[in-house]
Amino acid sequence: MKIKSAYLALWIGLMTMGWVQAQLMSAESLVKIKTVLSVDTVHPGSSFQVAVIGEVEEGWHVNANPPTLEYLIPTEFKVEPMDAFTFGKMQYPEAMRLKFDFADQELDVYEGRVIIRFPVSIGGGEQPGEKVIEGTFRYQACNDQICLAPVNQEVRIPIRVASLQEPSRPINSDLFGAVALDQSLGGTLGLAETNLGLLIEERGWFLTLLAIFVLGLALNLTPCVYPMIPVTIGYFSKQSEGRTSRVFGLALMYLLGISVTYSLIGVVAAVTGSLFGSLLQNPWVLVGIALIMVALALSLFGVYQIQAPNFIRQKVSGDTGGGVLGALSMGLVVGIVAAPCVGPVTIGLLTYVGATGNPWVGFWMFFTLSLGLGIPYVALGTFSSGLKKLPRSGVWMIWVEKLFGFALLGLALFFVAPLFPAGVVPWLVLALALVSGVWLGWLDKDSGGGTAFNWLKKATGLAAVAIGVFAVIPATPGAAIAWQDYDPALFDQARDEGRPILLDFTADWCIPCRELDRFTFSDEEVISAVNPFLALKVDLTHFESPEARPLREQFGVVGVPTLVFIDVQGREVQESRVVGYLGPDDFLQQVKRALGS
Repeated sequence: MKIKSAYLALWIGLMTMGWVQAQLMSAESLVKIKTVLSVDTVHPGSSFQVAVIGEVEEGWHVNANPPTLEYLIPTEFKVEPMDAFTFGKMQYPEAMRLKFDFADQELDVYEGRVIIRFPVSIGGGEQPGEKVIEGTFRYQACNDQICLAPVNQEVRIPIRVASLQEPSRPINSDLFGAVALDQSLGGTLGLAETNLGLLIEERGWFLTLLAIFVLGLALNLTPCVYPMIPVTIGYFSKQSEGRTSRVFGLALMYLLGISVTYSLIGVVAAVTGSLFGSLLQNPWVLVGIALIMVALALSLFGVYQIQAPNFIRQKVSGDTGGGVLGALSMGLVVGIVAAPCVGPVTIGLLTYVGATGNPWVGFWMFFTLSLGLGIPYVALGTFSSGLKKLPRSGVWMIWVEKLFGFALLGLALFFVAPLFPAGVVPWLVLALALVSGVWLGWLDKDSGGGTAFNWLKKATGLAAVAIGVFAVIPATPGAAIAWQDYDPALFDQARDEGRPILLDFTADWCIPCRELDRFTFSDEEVISAVNPFLALKVDLTHFESPEARPLREQFGVVGVPTLVFIDVQGREVQESRVVGYLGPDDFLQQVKRALGS
């Protein structure tokens, strides 16, 4: 039965105008209001988030926004217009649906803590100093029997505008980290507008963590992990003398060691805010990762054999306690060895976690990832005694190991590519492809796999050579976005002329940036839609350089790729900011939003 609208309206009216009048003076005390910001200071030309928090007295509630019925008074926050400030759309919390005696149907309401968020963008010409955002928090407090008169509480939100030389740090990550990426990005892109955020928004945390677990399983296909498989089997083979339950327990400790490594990565990524980007701009880190991959490749080529460290092998033959410590240590080693391959695959995860600034989010995401990576090792460890009885794989497996070795050399080249001039990299790819192709296809003497195996070797060799040749063949010029290198003079000129601007913050080491260039920015519809904009690329390859830091702080960029749209008034279109990879169709929607169409 539908709610009787007239009866409900009469009920509220009588309760409001009758004996409830005696309680009107206490209505404001039923909702205590405070405000918080996503940053400690703001810079001219940047964006940030504001949260208005209402604490509703226990036993009372306020109507949701939007309300169930149009004549009910919604809870809302209205901000007063300010020069040089642009306020984005209010983001209201999810409502609770409750049943009341005076209604035949359930109503959408808020109880307890009510958090209303909204993005703010400040003009680039605003002078440093203390500013105040003023607004009105409107609500009507009710309990199960009565409703008080609507209340308008005046709210003042102090902010401090600082010069670009002063740092601006993310704060209140517990409120902004898991809900909006803007708290440290300075934009208004909700996490729902990133690939990972969209998954969380649409599917919830359970399915998101399940997807991360599957990603962890897939990481076992990366070449960095492969050299550790025989090490794992060899380690647990020595433990297989005992009961299966004991070996299973050691395998779980092995998994715990892997989990410790990646959980720490997640926590550090959250605390630092930009772990992957800030590390990969350091040439020494790039070279270090490449050397690890070369070392793993040499082991696959048979130059030497990777074994567990001596102190772990000594523990293996000890008592149960030593075995536990050895298994835990082995898991730590596997986690560290696999990390170079895991990083590029999980860059989106690292960027998300770094942007939230929430250590718990980082911990649980990377703990789940490590479970996916480590579960196969639990099976390997538990059934290692049975694996020893399997027949040897034959020479074809030796050839596969060499194939993985060349793949690792390719990854090593990928990491050090930013250190070489752009024109040199294709020739390095060609050289590696020719060597690997000729060796795998013709020079390698491993045989015994039959005719099919020999054909596979030659096909692999030809494919490698073809990849190298295509790497040095100039791409056929076609339609493209007319990107220009960022120049403050060009930026100021376009803003003065009222021309919209698109800023692409990119880096040589950024994999999603390359995907954007290859798939999104090459799309004809995207090229046509972006044509009205002055398209500027901002190179953040050297992320912490003195040249890059002011731009990152001015536009609130902590990770790449980040795309910022500036409208004809010279203000950022907050709802259109993009962080991470977007396909052509999704990116077109952001462009149209920026143009107001």
